[in-house]
Amino acid sequence: MENKVFSKLKKIFLTLLSVAMIFSCTVQAFASDEYRDTDQAPHSKAAILYEATTDTVLYEKNADMELPPASMTKVMTAILVLEQNPELSGTLTVSKDAVRHYYCSSMGYPHLKAGEVISYKDCMAYMLIPSANEAATSFAFEIGGDMNTFLQMMNDKAKELGCKNTHFQDPVGLSSSDHYTTPRDMVKMCQYAMSFDSFREAVSADSVTVPVSNMRDESYECYTTNYVKFPDDRYESPYSGYVTGVKTGWTPAAGWCFSGCMEKDGLVWYSVVMGGDEEWYDEGRIIQGDFRDTINLYSLTEGVTAEQLEAMHGAGIPAWLAVALVAAAAVLAVLAIVLIARAVNKG
Repeated sequence: MENKVFSKLKKIFLTLLSVAMIFSCTVQAFASDEYRDTDQAPHSKAAILYEATTDTVLYEKNADMELPPASMTKVMTAILVLEQNPELSGTLTVSKDAVRHYYCSSMGYPHLKAGEVISYKDCMAYMLIPSANEAATSFAFEIGGDMNTFLQMMNDKAKELGCKNTHFQDPVGLSSSDHYTTPRDMVKMCQYAMSFDSFREAVSADSVTVPVSNMRDESYECYTTNYVKFPDDRYESPYSGYVTGVKTGWTPAAGWCFSGCMEKDGLVWYSVVMGGDEEWYDEGRIIQGDFRDTINLYSLTEGVTAEQLEAMHGAGIPAWLAVALVAAAAVLAVLAIVLIARAVNKG
C-alpha cells in the first residue's frame, strides 16, 4: 500500500519537475544573462521596451527617472487635439500669441504666421513630422483658449492615463524646469495616441507640405526627424520597415529622446529612450544615442514569442526572479523525489 502511495507521489513530483523545467527554459529564452545584466541602452540615461499585446516590459533602465522629454511633449498636445477632433476636420487660425517669443521661443524658417489659416490635418502633420513648435502652440490656443488652460488639460490627461511621474509646463517641450516625464509614462501616452488613426497616419509619413495659405504665396516642404523609421547610412537596421512612429525630441537639457513603435510578427513594441548622447560620425554629422539604443532594444525582440511574454507577464515578477524561483522549485522537487525514493527503499 505504501509503495503505491509513494509511486503516485513520485509521479506527481516528476510531473511538477518537468513543468518547472519547461517554464524555466521558456522564461530564460528571453530573460537570459545575455542582456539581463548588461546595459542595453548605453548611450542614454533611461529606456524601456514594452510589448502591448501581452502588457509586458521586456527591458527597462531607469524607467521611472524623471527627465525632460523635449519634443516628445507634442504627443500629449496631439492627444488633446485628437480627443476633440479625431478626424482632424476643418481649419484653425494661428493666434498671434502662438508665434510670440514668450510662448514659442524657437521656430524654423519658414514658419506659420499670425492670422494664417491652416487645416487641422496639415497642422498636426507639421507638428509631428518636422516637430514645428508654432504648430503646437497654435493648437494650444485653439483648443485651450489660453495657455494656462491648455497646460492644465495636459496635466489632467496625463493623470487620467496613469502617468505618475509627469508634469508639463508647455505644449512644445522647450521647458526644462518642472517639465518632465519618464520612459514608463511616455509609453502610456504613445500607446493611447497611436489608437487614433489620424495620429498613426501623421507619424508614419516621411514629409509634410505646408500649403499655400492666406498668408503665403508658396508652399514649403518639411521632412521627418525619425531616422529609425527612415534611416540614412548611420541608422540602417532590419527594423525600419516595421516601425510605425512615434516622436523624436532634443533640447540641450533633455539630450536626444525618441519614442518608437514597432509592429512585427504579431507583436506591438513600444520603446522610449531619453537623455541620449551624441558622437561625431563623420565630417559634419553626428550619430544620436537615442536612435542607436532604440535599434539595439529592437534587436532584443528577435525570437521572442507571445507565449514567452505571456509566461513572463503571468508570473507577475521580473523575468530574472521568475527564473530563480522556478529553479528553486525544481531543486525542491528533486530533493522530495530523493526522500521519497529513500523511504520506499526502507519500506
